[in-house]
Amino acid sequence: MKLRIELDGRLYRIALSSPEMRNVLDAEGCRDLMREIHAAEADANVGAILLEADGHIFCAGCEPDEELMAIGRNITKPIIAAVQGVVLSGGLALAANAHVVIAAQGTSFGLTDIREGRFSAAILGAVARAIGERRALELGLSGRVFSTPEALAWGLVHHVAPAFELDDRAMEVAIGIANANPDAIRAMLKI
Repeated sequence: MKLRIELDGRLYRIALSSPEMRNVLDAEGCRDLMREIHAAEADANVGAILLEADGHIFCAGCEPDEELMAIGRNITKPIIAAVQGVVLSGGLALAANAHVVIAAQGTSFGLTDIREGRFSAAILGAVARAIGERRALELGLSGRVFSTPEALAWGLVHHVAPAFELDDRAMEVAIGIANANPDAIRAMLKI
């Protein structure tokens, strides 16, 4: 898994950059992503992290890294995720850990590991924290794929944009958050 890193003012942009592999994160990719998130958190000049992906798919899965699957609860910088195409299993947990999620219209989401006879408590837990335990359990048991309107209604997604506007909308939201008062942001994320 490759990552593309860019510092844009107070915004630390991390892009999953293996579109030919559907941006799936293996164990090494999870470690690399955690390293970059920690680097952003340690940098006093960074106000927020934008997690995005190259290509038409955000993330079709990742290893159930326990630290990564709980990063949203343990970080002092806000994470904004811009998702498109397909957001499955570990990729869904990544989105669920973001504090704000902007999705392209037509994005498909799902906890599909059950279809392959697998289960991860870390992934299910991350999704349950975002949309509720009973809904996450139903999705995990059924392995069904759900739509952007459902994700919006359940609170997983906060903003929906046409696919061609996703980058602009995500940048607008992320830059606004990155430039907010860092002390107030830290206090809010500790709640």
